[in-house]
Amino acid sequence: MLDQGMPTSFPLRGLVELVLAAQPPHAQWNVTEDEFWCRVRPEDTPARVQGWKLHLSATPLSAPEVLHRAAQVLIRNGCAFKFAGRAEHVLELTGTRYDRAQCGKFITAYPHDDDQFRALAGELDQVTAGLPGPAILSDRPVRRGGIVHYRFGAFDGVSVLTNDGSYQVRLRRPDGSTMEDARRPAFTPPPWADLPLPGPEPTGTASRPVLIRDRYVVREAIQHSSGGGVYRASDRHTDADVVIKQARAHVGGGHTGQDARDTLRAEAVTLTQLAGLGPDLIEIFDQDGHTFLVETLVPGLSLASWVQERSHAYGTDGLPVAQVITLAERLCDLLDEVHRRGWVYRDFSPNNLMVDADLTVRLIDPELAVRPGEWVFLSHTPGYAAPEYLAARNFAPAPPREADHFALGAVLFYLVTGVNAGFAPDDPVVRPAAERMATVLGLQAPHNEAARRLAPVIAGLCAPDPAARWDTARVRHKFTETPAPAAAPPARWDAAIRDHLVRDGLAQLLLEIDTGNDKRLGRSTPFGAGTEPGNVQHGSAGLLSTLTTASRILAGPALHDAVARVAAWTSARLGRTPNPLPGLTFGRSGTAWALLDAGRHLEDDALERAAVELALAVPVRWPNPDLFHGAAGAGLTQLHFWRATGRPEFLHRAVECADGLLEAAEYLDEDVFWPVPDDFDSNLAGLRHFGYAHGVAGVGTFLLAAGLDAGRPAYLAAAERAGSTLIRAAELGPWGARWRPDRSSPPGTGMRYHLCSGSSGVGTFLVRLWAHTRDPQVWDLVTAAADAVHRTRWTATPSVCHGLAGNGEFLLDVADMAGTEGSPFRDRADDLAAAMYARHADRGGLMVLPDETGQRFSTDYQVGLAGNLAFLLRLGHGGPRPWTVPA
Repeated sequence: MLDQGMPTSFPLRGLVELVLAAQPPHAQWNVTEDEFWCRVRPEDTPARVQGWKLHLSATPLSAPEVLHRAAQVLIRNGCAFKFAGRAEHVLELTGTRYDRAQCGKFITAYPHDDDQFRALAGELDQVTAGLPGPAILSDRPVRRGGIVHYRFGAFDGVSVLTNDGSYQVRLRRPDGSTMEDARRPAFTPPPWADLPLPGPEPTGTASRPVLIRDRYVVREAIQHSSGGGVYRASDRHTDADVVIKQARAHVGGGHTGQDARDTLRAEAVTLTQLAGLGPDLIEIFDQDGHTFLVETLVPGLSLASWVQERSHAYGTDGLPVAQVITLAERLCDLLDEVHRRGWVYRDFSPNNLMVDADLTVRLIDPELAVRPGEWVFLSHTPGYAAPEYLAARNFAPAPPREADHFALGAVLFYLVTGVNAGFAPDDPVVRPAAERMATVLGLQAPHNEAARRLAPVIAGLCAPDPAARWDTARVRHKFTETPAPAAAPPARWDAAIRDHLVRDGLAQLLLEIDTGNDKRLGRSTPFGAGTEPGNVQHGSAGLLSTLTTASRILAGPALHDAVARVAAWTSARLGRTPNPLPGLTFGRSGTAWALLDAGRHLEDDALERAAVELALAVPVRWPNPDLFHGAAGAGLTQLHFWRATGRPEFLHRAVECADGLLEAAEYLDEDVFWPVPDDFDSNLAGLRHFGYAHGVAGVGTFLLAAGLDAGRPAYLAAAERAGSTLIRAAELGPWGARWRPDRSSPPGTGMRYHLCSGSSGVGTFLVRLWAHTRDPQVWDLVTAAADAVHRTRWTATPSVCHGLAGNGEFLLDVADMAGTEGSPFRDRADDLAAAMYARHADRGGLMVLPDETGQRFSTDYQVGLAGNLAFLLRLGHGGPRPWTVPA
């Protein structure tokens, strides 16, 4: 759900400049501002790696006063600080969807030393006493109930490229090593940092049950957010399971003076008004500054989860039409009753609807329900809000019931297709939602009877004009009609559209590439922007690979020039990382691979030499054994260079890598794993994954290739043991074959179907193992994995690592290795491409595929546009799979 509040660009910098103007003329201060923060520093600020810093929280209303008072203290004492530069940023960082550990940090002050810290802590607490602001969860308050908080953290810090391939500003331990400056929603200073103020020593998380109001025993957290938690609990008075919602003070407030507590109190009123349609209100109360709402537990699954589970099982044919119509009629009944009682729900969406075993449907989370015409802030779940509602002002009268009818249509679309109605945005010309839904419905129509039957209903409910929009009576009448044989006309998808999608995608890539940007070449995801800029996963090497392939296939001066420019940009930055990481996608192995292929395409000897030097520089033994971050990725790259150049040192280094992986293997019963050591400085430490990116399938893929190239039976035996491990771990069912990510993971969890840790990644290894062994048991699992990725195509999003492109690459592998039997798998890969096309956005007249979120855009290879295009190019023109060696 998006809560847009009331954005304003009101600048706060002027308040600080008023304080600076009153300083003596000899005082020299620098004021700089970026897109979010305004930084204020005296010219003689001493460098400091780390220390105790101060944070001041505020609400959108108190922020100007907090800033003015705090600035006077900090400037008078010569202390550097930063603050959120505009009022809209204060709304954001105190919103319920902001990062829990960072929520409320309006001002950050950087004292010179601990003495100044203590002096400033006391004075700032005095001058801001009585002003409101949220408690900052990562910090300890100077005074209980005050807005001044503190934590130990980096000032200048130590900039480090971590073993996971991300840049971090880290803390320096007393022994000179570094550690992550982790911002957690709890006060957890480093054990070697002495507390600067009196107070209890930090303690770990309590293991005893939490008791609220001396009545409710919390069993588990359902959800955490900055605005408060949602918990499953037991009522000691009744022994019933209940749900408890918490609202934190001063979070989620706009300029009305209300906050999350008021929203929760309003929800309590709504629950009583909508009694019988969802959970029943048990009580609402305040405790320790928080507001708690207790309600009965609604049985069943959210409609979102219910559809996901069943769509994976029913696959191409969709859900049974009788079941869909029963649910649709009950959804109509539910919405009618909401409207009969005089309410508009405003957030009628799959996550706010519960379905139980007998298909009874109930509402949950009625926090946005209001009376029509009541003035409210614009808030919605993307894809389920009517266009006239989205076009309204941020604070405006609530819409009439026709807006809920649009949401009903979007919910029915999700029910019959499994596709989230929140499409990536068009720009500047926005197509009606019904038009975009019709494309999906048309592509599913040949096999999905429910899509055919409900297509006109969905079109009517989602009509752009509210006056033309269907009501529930018309929906019910439509269900009584004799069904037409094909109510949803099939949508067009063919090679011409696929080629158009590729051309437009490449045009978008060329528009996005900025070789004048010294930091990043293209648009990345928020996480990707912090990774090494020359890697495959989120960086220039992935772009370079796709452009090289496109230039080789499609030719043309624009693509050839782009390959040269991106290669030059990438190679110019090789020396900036003196100790290259080994991983294929997060390290420098993939960078070397891309540069070699580009150099050969460009006939650039210097570029080839740079690629060879880099490939010889990456370590082939590494604590992390995996493919994407670790040693197996380096080994696979050595084999690629061996095959491409014939130079024996590359085969020797591949053997050295494989020997190291045999030594690192862990044998548990009949299974083999390649764990990431528990003491390795990595977020992956302790993993025992089954998958391709971080586990058995990825290491097995390299060992199989190394065994064949080097003639080493021990490597082949280890690869076959890896295959046996994956056979035993397979979860077989109506969905096909899937895998949980880690040995310790519960069955049915994780990215079960994707390249990173699921069906297509495990299948990528198993189909290569089958090509070597011709074991029918392995082939059965390959085809079952292929079934899984085909069945789940409508609930997946476009990307290589976690979505349709990576799954499609696997299907093309199966088609290539199955020989004359491969055409059905190639057809299935084409079906995945059609599902990708159905999600495209119109960006300036170009068809552009979104990234793995399905709603945003990036040029990244593994999670964005570059990788999607690589799959489509291979689908249309053939060729080897990127980042693999031919089996």
